[in-house]
Amino acid sequence: MPSLFRKPIFLAVILGHFTLDIFNNSGPVLVTSLSKNLAWSTAQVGFAIGAYQFFAALAQPLFGWIDDKIGSRWLGAGSVAWTITFLLLSLFLVQRTDSFWWFIVPYVLASVGSSAFHPLGTKHAAETSAERAATGTAIFFLFGQTGLASGPTITGFILDTVGYSGMYALAFFAAPVLLLMALSLRHTGPKITESITDGVLSPTVPRQAVQWGAIIFLAMVLGLRSWAAIGTVSFLPKLFQEMGWNATSYGLITSTFWMASAIAGVIAGSLADRFGRRQVVIVTLLLGSIPLYFIPLSNGWLAFLLVILTGGLIGASHSILVIIAQSVLPGGKSFTSGVTLGFIFGTGAIAAWIIGVGADFVGVGPMIQVGTALAIVASLLSYFLPSTIKTSQPQAEGVPA
Repeated sequence: MPSLFRKPIFLAVILGHFTLDIFNNSGPVLVTSLSKNLAWSTAQVGFAIGAYQFFAALAQPLFGWIDDKIGSRWLGAGSVAWTITFLLLSLFLVQRTDSFWWFIVPYVLASVGSSAFHPLGTKHAAETSAERAATGTAIFFLFGQTGLASGPTITGFILDTVGYSGMYALAFFAAPVLLLMALSLRHTGPKITESITDGVLSPTVPRQAVQWGAIIFLAMVLGLRSWAAIGTVSFLPKLFQEMGWNATSYGLITSTFWMASAIAGVIAGSLADRFGRRQVVIVTLLLGSIPLYFIPLSNGWLAFLLVILTGGLIGASHSILVIIAQSVLPGGKSFTSGVTLGFIFGTGAIAAWIIGVGADFVGVGPMIQVGTALAIVASLLSYFLPSTIKTSQPQAEGVPA
């Protein structure tokens, strides 16, 4: 594992993932803070968060296909720079106009950078660690989710101490990572994605039949899990703001969810390589549904414990499900990663929008609790995902290994 961090491309994509997701996940805290100052409704908060996630998802298959064709030279650093630029532009415009719509247009456009980065980043992370795909990809998502965990805390602290102007200074810390990405990915072309087995190129691998049954069950699991995970974490700032918490505090508990998910993802990836991916997904989703129900009923430090359990257990299966998708979906790795991540973020965006609309009628808490039932259903449906427990294959006698 330490050797991975000496490879420039791997180092570039994991640090790029960390940096990008700091800014990606500053959004929910930023929108929640603006909603209080500008009297935006909960439905508007849900629309802003959901629109960002939806458009971050929408173009991922397209960018995955493009990366498979032309490589990552321009998409790598350019995607991260795009997100940072348009996110800060949205903040600049809303400060000048106090208009929700002048904010939402560049804010949503910022998500396009996330669409471009995630397929190529997932591809390079998987290729660098092909022998233990689940573990290696989990490291990539560990850095991303650490960024997701850091974003709300950093943003909440900035808003409580410096104000909105402090967000502009945050962009300067991304400059070294952008330079590293530009240098490390400058030679990545489409040939880097060819299949390599035991050091021999295998461009003519027989085409496998599309496993439609597995794809359908996988889509249902991904969609239901997105509500329980992305829908929940998107509204943690709003939930605890209504309980009287300040921006630093509700940013911190949102970060706690993502950090628990990141750490558990690495552990779950290792367990999946040993015991089977499907088995780990079933157990973690089922156990994670229990503390999720009690989050809206809790305040103080107990809420942090419940968020750790929920984020860790429900978030643990993220990288595993991406690897399962790569095994059943046709196409190149960037394309399949783009389709999978796009679907995850897209269904999470729809969940955030529904939660926001429903919260205006029944409250944020009950809408979050719906995720408990959906996580249980997702756990049950996971039984029908492909099994990956390895069995020993007998060798033919007389044939040297």
